[in-house]
Amino acid sequence: MPEKISVIVSTYNNPQVLEMVLRSLAAQRRRGSTAYEVVVADDGSGPDTAALIGRLRGELDYPLLHAWQADTGFRLAESRNNALLAASGDYVVFIDGDCLVLPDFIATHARLAQAGCFVAGARCYIKKRKTAAILAAPQRWWRPSRLPWFFRALLGGANRPFQLLALPDTARRHRHPGRWQKVQTCNLGVWRADIERVDGFDATYVGHGLEDSDFILRLLRAGLRRKSGRFASVVLHLWHPRPGAVQSPNVGHFQALLDSGRTLPVTGLAALRDKAAAA
Repeated sequence: MPEKISVIVSTYNNPQVLEMVLRSLAAQRRRGSTAYEVVVADDGSGPDTAALIGRLRGELDYPLLHAWQADTGFRLAESRNNALLAASGDYVVFIDGDCLVLPDFIATHARLAQAGCFVAGARCYIKKRKTAAILAAPQRWWRPSRLPWFFRALLGGANRPFQLLALPDTARRHRHPGRWQKVQTCNLGVWRADIERVDGFDATYVGHGLEDSDFILRLLRAGLRRKSGRFASVVLHLWHPRPGAVQSPNVGHFQALLDSGRTLPVTGLAALRDKAAAA
């Protein structure tokens, strides 16, 4: 099992929801022997987010770090690399800043962690009406529990209710060891050494889409195997408006990776370290 887990939470100008996520990470029931910290990967939020994190540092019982970068557009890949430079865990779990976690989230990722693998978790989408109720009274929802949410989902509060059931580990978790498709960084566990092996995320991805696919494909090319965290590790994704179907501006970047045999990014962690050292 990992000695220490770094949970990297991506955010941008959404402090109300970020507070709910950070408090759900404080409501972990079964920590076992695995320590953890939380690093907020902030893609240029305003002062309200920094104020929130400063306040919560005195209230939450885990180390809370803030990795901020200037707001020059959607730069999620570089934002996560910034957070990785601040993280100190030997295992890293990535989630999004609009995803609540269950009380066994840390313990489940610690249990699923396996040498030579990354763990692709699942998510359930909370419906619009239920999300509105949560945001109207957030204190009631800081401790989302698995069984109550299973019944809420069955009654129409969220989709994929059966993802909220915790099933035992079997060989089925390794059914698609080389598949990069549909692995998302809203719930992903990776050993830090393996992240270093592929030099983190590719910061040339600007705008929404495919930066996670790039990362996963390079992990697979480096010899990692996909392990499924479905029916074990799940996050609860709050509803928010989504843009219509548009092609990602990063299609060309990802096609260039597909056409190559690269395991390293065009611009990754090493370049960010060099930039920080030169500053």
